[in-house]
Amino acid sequence: MRVLHTSDWHIGRRFKGIDLLDYQRNALEWLVSLIEHERVDVLCVSGDVYDAPRPSAEAVRLFNEIFQRLGLMEVNGHPLQIVFTSGNHDSAARLGFGSALMRPNVHMRCDIEDIATPVLVGSEESGRLAIYTLPYLDPDLSRPALQGLLDSRKDRQDDPKIARSHEGVMRAALRLVTADLAARRAADPQLNAILMAHAFVSGATSSDSERNITVGGVDSVPAELFSNSGFDYLALGHLHRPQKITIPQRSQDESQFHLDRTPQARYSGSLLAYSFSESQTPPVEGNGKSVVLLDFTDGKLAEPRIIPVESGEPPFVRIVGTMDEILGPLAERYGDMWVSVTAQVPELPHGAYRKIDRAYAHALEKNFDYSQRKQSQESRKMADLKRTTDEMDVLRDFVEYSIGRTPSPAENDVLRKAVETVRGNAGKEVAQ
Repeated sequence: MRVLHTSDWHIGRRFKGIDLLDYQRNALEWLVSLIEHERVDVLCVSGDVYDAPRPSAEAVRLFNEIFQRLGLMEVNGHPLQIVFTSGNHDSAARLGFGSALMRPNVHMRCDIEDIATPVLVGSEESGRLAIYTLPYLDPDLSRPALQGLLDSRKDRQDDPKIARSHEGVMRAALRLVTADLAARRAADPQLNAILMAHAFVSGATSSDSERNITVGGVDSVPAELFSNSGFDYLALGHLHRPQKITIPQRSQDESQFHLDRTPQARYSGSLLAYSFSESQTPPVEGNGKSVVLLDFTDGKLAEPRIIPVESGEPPFVRIVGTMDEILGPLAERYGDMWVSVTAQVPELPHGAYRKIDRAYAHALEKNFDYSQRKQSQESRKMADLKRTTDEMDVLRDFVEYSIGRTPSPAENDVLRKAVETVRGNAGKEVAQ
């Protein structure tokens, strides 16, 4: 049986004001063709289908188009099995709307109440696979539901109350899930199992484009929590950088759940890059994004295959240098790419923004590093408001603080006109 692990589509996301919907369409069209070419039996999407709880009409139209095509696909003589769960960007209620009426091969798993009931796929001939789904578990919102599920078990134990942390809610969820898996594995020892989870697992590397999920000063779940949890594979979502996570191997007695398997674990990563922290060296189209192909044969999981995403997203590049370097050799090399520029200057050069925009087709970030200033400039202080007499004193002191010199006569004229304009507008507002 062949499974495709992907996550973090973020349909509808923009980057520095640029609409990425066309690149997202390219990536999703490529995903459909990959499923056809590789004869994938099961598609897993581990959260953040949309970029916002209330996605735009254009984002919904794109998802609906791709969703319909995937739902009608047949592979190896049977419908493609599709398993979605919700992430921290999605609205679980909206994403899961109408799930009870969907085709039998489409599984929109967004409710906490369903976490201990797996999606079962396969047969005796192809092998059986149980797919458990954990939507994003907000510690404050999910604890009451998880506590209710733990308290309602027939084999209820005197468990401690769920801690207000990502580790606390994940531990509670795994108590429920592993109990179900243990019972199924007792009846079918060859049963393979995947856990889809939208979470930050310790040991992983984040990027600048993920939303902060810190609660109580902690944003992650310890990797060792999954030791001997019984799963063959942990299909993670939330972090946008594709990466393997090492789950520490413990003895069954030392582990939390005492089952006989410790999973391989990976973040598939997002389909597109959404921050310059995800840029590659050297720069590449698509910015190193990938998906994961899993093959289960005779109850065993083969080494996962990493497949680069074909989206056509331009290479992201971070450029650092003097103005001469940025406008010269660096512009010749990277002028057509999407760039973040940091110019090392003693003070802001005249017309710097316009010069950078002329040299680069897409200078999406423009930063200035003033670390080259002389030591005497670094010792300067901000304006002393107790000693200033008017707005011009404050502005002149601010200019000296920012660029290490007093404003020129022409710059003084610009500042004075700005002050007069603000005063004039303020007067109009009072009159109104």
